[in-house]
Formats: sequence, C-alpha cells, structure tokens
Amino acid sequence: MEYKEQLDTLRQQMPIGIRHGLELLRKTNGDIVAARTLFEEELIAIIISKTSVSQETAQKHLQAANYDMPKTLVSIDEERFSLPERILRNAKNREEALSLLARNLADAKGIKRNYWLPLDQLQHLSPVQRCLLVVMEWLEYEDYEGFDHGIYFYVDIVVTQHETMLLLPDVAASIRLGRNRSDALMERYKNKPSPGKKQFHVGNVINKDKKFVRTMSIFKENRMLIIDRLYEIATNNIAVFY
Repeated sequence: MEYKEQLDTLRQQMPIGIRHGLELLRKTNGDIVAARTLFEEELIAIIISKTSVSQETAQKHLQAANYDMPKTLVSIDEERFSLPERILRNAKNREEALSLLARNLADAKGIKRNYWLPLDQLQHLSPVQRCLLVVMEWLEYEDYEGFDHGIYFYVDIVVTQHETMLLLPDVAASIRLGRNRSDALMERYKNKPSPGKKQFHVGNVINKDKKFVRTMSIFKENRMLIIDRLYEIATNNIAVFY
C-alpha cells in the first residue's frame, strides 16, 4: 500500500480513516505533519460551522479531546452553556427537555421522592420552579395511571398551576370538572349491589360516562399546549434553574 508506514503513523496520532488518511498523504506527498495540519483544519472548520466559536476556541477543545469530534463538541457546550441550557438544547423534544429539567431541579434541591414527588411540599421553590415540578410530575402521573386517577393526584395544586402560571383556564376547568364528575358517580354507585355474580366496578362506569369522557378529551386535546406553554415559561426563566 502506498504510504503504508506514514498512514500507520498518522492513524496512531489522530482518529482518521484509512481512505481519508491516504487522501491527505497523497496531497502532501507523504508528509505526516502536513497531513495532520490539513486534517485538523478540516475538523476545525466543521466545529466552527456547528458551534460558531472562534478558530482558537475550536482548536483548543479539539486538541484537548485528542481530535475526538463528539467529545470536542461536548466540551465546547459545557464551557458555553449551563446544564439547564444544555438540557434544553440537546433533548429530542420539548417534553423530554422539560422532564429532564424537572428531574435535575428536584435532584439539585434534594427533594425526596416516595416514588412520586410530594407536590404539597414545594413552597420553598420559586413560582417557576414549582410550576415546572408540579405540572411535569402530574403529566407523568397521568400518563402512568390514567386521567381517572390523575384527577385525584394533588388536583387542587395542579389546577392552580394551570390557572395562574400556564394561563390555561379551560384545561384547569376540564381537570376540575373531571374530578367533580368522578366524585358524583362514585357517590351514586358506592352502595350499588353487584348484579348477579358479576362484580361491579364503578371505574368502568366513570370511564364510559359521556360527561367524564368529555372532560378527559379536553385535557388530551390540550396536552401539547400545556407542554408548549410550560416550555416557554422555562426558556424565558432559564436562570432560575442554574
């Protein structure tokens, strides 16, 4: 192979592929130092295009990461952005970003879980911090347990956040009305005997009740609006999560 010895040396020094290494060595007539320089210039150009940092900054991080591109980009991000900012930038979508931001906040504040967060013990947090934890925890609970159970999970606290912070009164009303309708149906059927040998479950009645289903549908239809509104609040107040 042409330039085999030089290629082996070059690849020991830098993480470069065989084909690309040979291409650079041919351009430089086998000069390893010159090939290294060309490769570094190519990587620096890529880094600048991805991050808009200066050439000096790109070179510094690239060399510190031993020319590993993913590590270089992570290093630059860590220098330029706080952890909350990196979470928002790197998450797959808004909901994942908010979930990671909430978990990072709960860990940073030392809030202990009994599987779920105690949403009635967050008074020491700022309004934005409390809103994030309350809303995201409730959404995760509702995802896991269902709307018919979510309406019993710190519902007064949750409704208040939707009304006062997210400014979504219709969503808040749907959650409250769902709870009220569920309560009314449980009261109506609490002493109802089971027909024959078949066991009676009031939950089946609730989840088929048209009025209850309508309240649940309003919430489901607006779920992404909740995420978008909360994301806007978080990004506009990112400093409170440092």
